[in-house]
Amino acid sequence: MDKTRPQYSPYVEISLDNLLHNLAQIRSKLPQGVGVAAVVKDCSYGCGSAVIAQTLERDGGVKFFAVARACEAIVLKKSGINSPVLVLGFATEEELRFGADNSVIFALNDLSDIDRWKSYGINVRFHVNIDTGMSRVGLLPSEVDTLIDAVKSTPDISMDGVFTHMACADEPDTLTVGRQLEKFTRCIDTLRQAGINPPHIHYGNSPTTIRFPLDNCTLVRPGIALYGCKPDPAQKFDVDLKPVASLMSRVAKMKKVPAGTAVSYCGNYVTPCETWIATIPLGYAHGLPRFLSSKGDVLIRGKRYRIAGNVTMDYIMVDAGINPVIAVGDDVAAIGSQGNDVITPDDVAIIGKTIGYEVICNLGTSIDRFYTLNGKIIHHDPGVIF
Repeated sequence: MDKTRPQYSPYVEISLDNLLHNLAQIRSKLPQGVGVAAVVKDCSYGCGSAVIAQTLERDGGVKFFAVARACEAIVLKKSGINSPVLVLGFATEEELRFGADNSVIFALNDLSDIDRWKSYGINVRFHVNIDTGMSRVGLLPSEVDTLIDAVKSTPDISMDGVFTHMACADEPDTLTVGRQLEKFTRCIDTLRQAGINPPHIHYGNSPTTIRFPLDNCTLVRPGIALYGCKPDPAQKFDVDLKPVASLMSRVAKMKKVPAGTAVSYCGNYVTPCETWIATIPLGYAHGLPRFLSSKGDVLIRGKRYRIAGNVTMDYIMVDAGINPVIAVGDDVAAIGSQGNDVITPDDVAIIGKTIGYEVICNLGTSIDRFYTLNGKIIHHDPGVIF
């Protein structure tokens, strides 16, 4: 038994080796001179933003990051990240002031932001978000002329980049990427004709980076691919990705029960014969989706065992058979690898008819995270219990 990991609690293990492998795979798709703006938003998709960003910057040579909220950028900067951080969402005056002194760049998502920024008297560096088809945030192409006038009349703000987001790049044979790029290119041409030449241009999220040309880009914005999941778990993507996050536990109890024993809430699983039930401290409170009830597997000693009955908040059970080869203390991988087998976040997502993003983003924050590099634990992040 590995005594460095919890004995009776589930935990998440983060492979920084796999993270760097995925980064190399993404870079293999890039034209020469195109950089990576690593998306580490929302706790790096559940993997822990500070250690992930530190590893990408120190060991992966990443020189640009993107987050969803300004508070995330502040955390990264206070953790020692030197590279610029782009905040994709909105920001308060206090956050803008912090950013002005700490290489934090902000997204211009609405024309009204300019007047607000001007009223603060802050030198704001920004990338303008052009909404070419996502219909979420950003300026419409029809607003670019107004943007040009506003930028030219506001010397305290600096446009460092322009970007858009591809809405359907993960759909097979989609025509939407070409249509969005046409709109985006026209907007860039309009800016350049007005004498505005932003140094950074980016539109390559994970599926776009893997599947489409990256003409005129200076950066790409990979997110889910960095963490080893496919943009759509049911499709093939021409890149060798390795899952970064594993959800682990141990067998805590073995119990011999007679035939006809109901297991877990609602008694949906009934033992067909006398057997042993293994109880594992791992449930939906820790990120194991309830949709895996009686459908998902776990790995114990390299063998798959089907979850018996409903996933509960803190425990699952498996039917170990009449002559079990497993024992209390054995490692359990609900997401992760053992021996020659692996259960990936994408495998879990397919069962639940969802995407790997949701699976890893829901990994519980109340459980420990262990970060490994070169096969050794280099960082331990205790879970937040209260």
